[in-house]
Amino acid sequence: MKIPKLILLFIIVFSCKENKEKPKVELPVEIQKTEVIPTESDSIYERYKLGQVESYDWNLISERAEKYNSVSEQFSSKDNIPKDFLEFSKKFISDISFQEKHIDFDNLVAVDNGCDETFVMSRKNWVFDDWDFINFVGIDDEMENTFNFSDSIFYFEYVIKEVGTFRILGFEKKDGEWYLTLYHVNDC
Repeated sequence: MKIPKLILLFIIVFSCKENKEKPKVELPVEIQKTEVIPTESDSIYERYKLGQVESYDWNLISERAEKYNSVSEQFSSKDNIPKDFLEFSKKFISDISFQEKHIDFDNLVAVDNGCDETFVMSRKNWVFDDWDFINFVGIDDEMENTFNFSDSIFYFEYVIKEVGTFRILGFEKKDGEWYLTLYHVNDC
């Protein structure tokens, strides 16, 4: 009688041990990834850079625009644009590779606002922009296209007087090179 009980006990212990040592099933890569949940302490810009902002926070554009706009008085004559920036702008709008290298994607706040949809622009979805922003500087009956600048910041704002702002560009100079850091296009 002792042997059948021992065998039964052995089978139970062995089956419990089998359950504990089952091989780990590898999950597909999509399931293995863990979602980073932003905390309240994360800034909206940090969440924006991680692609976690579901509805665009327009304060990102306005805060940076206000900062850039405050570096000087407004100018509307191309004659006030320094030669180094003029040379930079010509390369920026004519050379795809140069443009990509002169966008500070780590610091970029960029939005293309269409009538139906808003696109937050990044390295992944950037499209070469050859718009000659220098040639549109000036004020006339319909437009008020101005810029502000310092040694390290250039800010352009393009306004249709009866409609509003349709484009904002901001550049920062780092290590002697200009980089796009603010980009807002309102196509609607």
